[in-house]
Amino acid sequence: MARAAAERAEGKAGGLREAQRRLTRERLIDAAVVLFGRRGFRAVTVEQIAAEAGANRATFYLHFRNKEDVANAIGDRLVPNIQATFAALDAIPDPTLEDVRAWLAQGMAEQTEERRNLLAVATEANVADPDLADDYLRFINMFIDAMPNYLARFPEAELPAARARMLMQIVQFERLSYVMVVQRASAPLAPLLDALAESWRRLLTERRILGRD
Repeated sequence: MARAAAERAEGKAGGLREAQRRLTRERLIDAAVVLFGRRGFRAVTVEQIAAEAGANRATFYLHFRNKEDVANAIGDRLVPNIQATFAALDAIPDPTLEDVRAWLAQGMAEQTEERRNLLAVATEANVADPDLADDYLRFINMFIDAMPNYLARFPEAELPAARARMLMQIVQFERLSYVMVVQRASAPLAPLLDALAESWRRLLTERRILGRD
């Protein structure tokens, strides 16, 4: 019985340590979001992130290899929400132009302050550090994976081209979101949404890659 009690106590202590580890990691990510948004990705140091989180440099390196690793963690925070957004569009059978435009407009309207900050940080980090480009494309491909109905319309030989076309479309939408939502550009949004909706509708309703037999 004493051994069982000791094992239970050890398991409980291990669970508390793991919870504390996760909490510390989240505090470091939160601190990075604040500092990157305030000063820019390039200007912020590891020491500053640790201090903002109430930790030290050694603690930072227990959780992350470098600033780029934190930037990826920030991107990971965006993924589930954005995947759900694209999955909702993918679930619409034969979407009309009105369906697509409504989806685009809703996506713009649902940008919370946190999501705007995360999008700004992720974009600035990619500009400041070209090594993050592969990670950016990895995130985009995760969004494409959330659209199985779109992908299922193409034979296997055409899937690479279908993914490439969707990747370009998502990047275009992401850039428009950044300019209009994060940078708060003064240009009228309605005509931009009209043009973007038409290009999205064509992509979502085509059955084969244009220009192929």
